[in-house]
Amino acid sequence: MKSLSKPWSFRAKFLLSTVLISLILPTVAGLFLYNREANTAKSLIFDDVVRQTTSLAKSLPPALAFEDVASAYDLIDSLSINPQIKQVMVWKRNIENNKADLEYFTSVQADAPFLSASKIPLIGEIWSDRTLRVTKPIISFDQQVGLISVERSLSDLSEKRITFLQLVGSSWFIIILIILLVTVWYQNALTRPLKELMTVAEKISSEGTYSHRAKKLSEDEFGKLTSLFNQMMDSLAESNKKLLESKNDMEERVNERTLDLTIANQKIIAEMNQKEQATQELIQTRDQLNKREILANVGQVSSNIAHELRNPMAAIRNSVYFLRLKNEKDPKINHHLEVIDRELSRSDEVIERLLQMTKEETIKFESVDLKELAQEALLYTDTSNASDFRFTYEPDAFEVKVDRILFRQVLSNLFLNSLQASHGSKNRCPLGVIAQKKGGPSVEIRVWDHGNGITKEHQERIFEPLYSNKMDGVGLGLPLCKDIMTRHNGKISLEKTSHEGTVFLIELPS
Repeated sequence: MKSLSKPWSFRAKFLLSTVLISLILPTVAGLFLYNREANTAKSLIFDDVVRQTTSLAKSLPPALAFEDVASAYDLIDSLSINPQIKQVMVWKRNIENNKADLEYFTSVQADAPFLSASKIPLIGEIWSDRTLRVTKPIISFDQQVGLISVERSLSDLSEKRITFLQLVGSSWFIIILIILLVTVWYQNALTRPLKELMTVAEKISSEGTYSHRAKKLSEDEFGKLTSLFNQMMDSLAESNKKLLESKNDMEERVNERTLDLTIANQKIIAEMNQKEQATQELIQTRDQLNKREILANVGQVSSNIAHELRNPMAAIRNSVYFLRLKNEKDPKINHHLEVIDRELSRSDEVIERLLQMTKEETIKFESVDLKELAQEALLYTDTSNASDFRFTYEPDAFEVKVDRILFRQVLSNLFLNSLQASHGSKNRCPLGVIAQKKGGPSVEIRVWDHGNGITKEHQERIFEPLYSNKMDGVGLGLPLCKDIMTRHNGKISLEKTSHEGTVFLIELPS
């Protein structure tokens, strides 16, 4: 995890290090002086007490030998002149039955508890926080005849320590203050050139220009650094100027080349567009010629079929007429005869409209009920494989303006293709028509089924004349639908197809 604290500046680091050094050095020096002074004072006191105790130990043997307590007392009382002497005690050795014991002889300023023989101190020096006790043997003719103990107070040493500490503390404070003042001054003198360089560098970075220069504040290493920095800025400014000039020159060349390439590309694109337009015109001309040829063939075939069918159809119509006269009283026969006559009339009408289409005659627009027209188209189709028929529409798309006969033929062809696509299926195939009003204004009609769909290899060619993916097909159904929709200023297209069914989209102006 990154620290959120602001990094210390060089100035702060320098000041902190200087302060720490300023604190450590005087403190160490003060402690050293204090310890040296304390050791010196202790050594002087120790030497003085040892000297006095040794001197008394040499002077007391006669008094002990003659048991002259008064003389002994006078000798040790001479130490009372020093107020730091707390007590002086003398013990005498008695020899009885070859057993030597120390017994109290005399003392100065001694407390009662210390008079007991059990309280006799050991020979040597004993230091405590407040006192120093020096104990020496009294020797006479190389034999110990007694013992002397001198106890001195160390209160004067403590006072000297306190006085010395006050002196050292005052000196330490003054030294620290002086060092801090000198450090601050030296820091400002040291960091001022660096601050100047940093300020100029920040201006150059923020403004993106090399025109700023740092002030030379000294002739030392920082002054040389400032001079080198300014020289570097001069070099960078000159280099940047050359780069800008080179960039501008390069941009001009690039612009010129780009313009030339643009003009050349425009010429190429114009030529390609012309070629593409010419190609499209050729393709359209070829398609028109092919279409006219196909239509001419279809028209010839239709004419031949119409010529061949009209005579048998006329004979059938005459037979229907005579049968109707003979069976006027039989309603079932009359009903079937009416159906035959009606369908013969519709057949004549369809043949006539096909002939008119091949001759490119103007179609007849009329407002028709789309649902009713779809149901008529369904009657012209073999619906034995259709389980149901669904018609969904919006109110505005209920009626359309089309040529009734030709548009019914379009729906019939689509229904027939849907039923043929489901041939071989065990289940009956549902059909449907969905009509809805779109913007424009226009009407979209979708004819859907749940057949086997159209394979990908045939999808792009299903509207080509004389192309069929069925064994018994002639390839005129969907091309005829496309031609009829073109005459209606509309379009027909394959919207989607899969193994689950197919949807054809019809677009009509409303």
